[in-house]
Amino acid sequence: MLFVLNINFFFFFVFILFFLVGLMFHLYQLSLLLTYNFFFMNSCNFSLIFLLDWLSLMFLSVVFLISGCVFLYSLGYMSGDSYVIRFYFLVFLFVCSMFFLIMMPDLMCLILGWDGLGLVSYCLVIYYQSDVSLSSGYLTLFINRLGDLFLILSICWCMNYGCWHYFYLFTFDNLNIYMIFFLILACLTKSAQFPFSSWLPAAMAAPTPLLSFLHSSTLVTAGVYLIIRFSKFLSSDLIFFLINLSLLTVLLSGFGALYENDLSKIIAFSTMGQLSFMIFSIVMGSHYLGFIHLLIHAIFKSLLFLCSGIFISLLMGSQDIRNMGNLGLQSPLISSCFLISLFSLCGVPFYSGFFSKDLIIELVVLSEINFFYLLIFFFSIYLTLVYSFRLFYFLFICKINFMIFNLIDNKYMKVSCLFLLFMSIIFGSCQFWLLDLCYVNVFDEYYKFLIIFFFIYFFIYFNVFTMLNMNLSSFIVYFLSQMWFLPFFSSTFIVSKFFNKSNFLFSLIDLGWTEYLVFTTIYNLIKNLNMHLDSLHLNSLKMYMLSYLMFIFFILMI
Repeated sequence: MLFVLNINFFFFFVFILFFLVGLMFHLYQLSLLLTYNFFFMNSCNFSLIFLLDWLSLMFLSVVFLISGCVFLYSLGYMSGDSYVIRFYFLVFLFVCSMFFLIMMPDLMCLILGWDGLGLVSYCLVIYYQSDVSLSSGYLTLFINRLGDLFLILSICWCMNYGCWHYFYLFTFDNLNIYMIFFLILACLTKSAQFPFSSWLPAAMAAPTPLLSFLHSSTLVTAGVYLIIRFSKFLSSDLIFFLINLSLLTVLLSGFGALYENDLSKIIAFSTMGQLSFMIFSIVMGSHYLGFIHLLIHAIFKSLLFLCSGIFISLLMGSQDIRNMGNLGLQSPLISSCFLISLFSLCGVPFYSGFFSKDLIIELVVLSEINFFYLLIFFFSIYLTLVYSFRLFYFLFICKINFMIFNLIDNKYMKVSCLFLLFMSIIFGSCQFWLLDLCYVNVFDEYYKFLIIFFFIYFFIYFNVFTMLNMNLSSFIVYFLSQMWFLPFFSSTFIVSKFFNKSNFLFSLIDLGWTEYLVFTTIYNLIKNLNMHLDSLHLNSLKMYMLSYLMFIFFILMI
């Protein structure tokens, strides 16, 4: 315990240090490169480089802040676990992988952190060693390895430029379209965007402290961070491609959270939608604002995960929101933390999420965008409000449906939640105040009524389908609640085809005539040959004559 507390103090100290240094780097427009050259080969420079600028320092400070809170929270949440040391080491390896990913501008060195995140996340998802955890871990590993393949292909294309440092690539006006396309695909895979979205809800099999760490500030935001770095080279075709995929992911995550009953998966769908929100803001030209929203989102979403972990422990491991109710009476402090983080998610003034989310909405309104895309964008915001209100209703308004409660009074869990609560309230305003970001708030009254329009329209729409009792409505509900059948096509469809082919070959070879005609003949041939060799070996006269003839033949050859 003392060792973990020392790590917590170290992480909090590093958070304050990196935040202040990053603030200074931003105010004075500074960047620092630490490099070590290994060798040159074919005019390519193989070196180890650490890049210190305000983007990397701010991002790394938030990572250390959340990791310190996760370590402190785990002292209470994982206190009865027999393998808690393994848990701490895996989380520490996760922090190290994120450090390499953020600080190294070299794609060859960056892939160490990229692969480390995927491998350690697999080890953390299968931490509880059950069938569900194993299948979720395999799905997480395979899709992340697909992203690693895209990144390796991008590195191969990058070799044509003689260097893998992306700050060196910034000297070019444009890069090869295939290299940027493979890099964007790798980022979309890591950030669980459509059609690579099925692994993120499946990864909820990991322990709850890891969920706040994996799916809020580290693993899923790595792809968004790389898109911010390479936003200069996004062509018009790639921007059109990313706009469509981000809006599709927002709709998928919104409807998935609306029909989901698992508390952890609802928050995972919310994370997926917010990542799409960031990518949409980046491709619309406000990449710095998207980065600020990434930092703010990491803090309040970590608080949301930690509070949900306490609720799940309170109800003896039950994650179904239909079994919850009146949680404000059971744990008023944690319920207040949960509600404040939920308000930040919805962008309620004047919480942290409001300062970045509202400005992103206004910049999208002021930009030149298709009106159809604008309607989908506002509809996604409406879905965020709807599933947040649904979560609030089931957790705090409904009656208690699950009568067994496990009262938790752990000071470490409460202190970590309170610290993140304080940061969720002030971090957004501090970012805009300290970084001196000048944005003008211009919001037309016409767009303020779009949310009300969506509410009335879809209220009438779903009531018409209910009155007509059409089968189409039930199919739409099933289609939307199953993530547009993405989990089936990502896992079941591929695995079923593989096992069906294996079953056919097993029936043909092991259970058919092939085994009798081929393998029986080979077995009899080997058996007869073995019998002849045994008889030759046991007959000493034949062995003596054979050895004598071999010796004479050898002498004659010489």
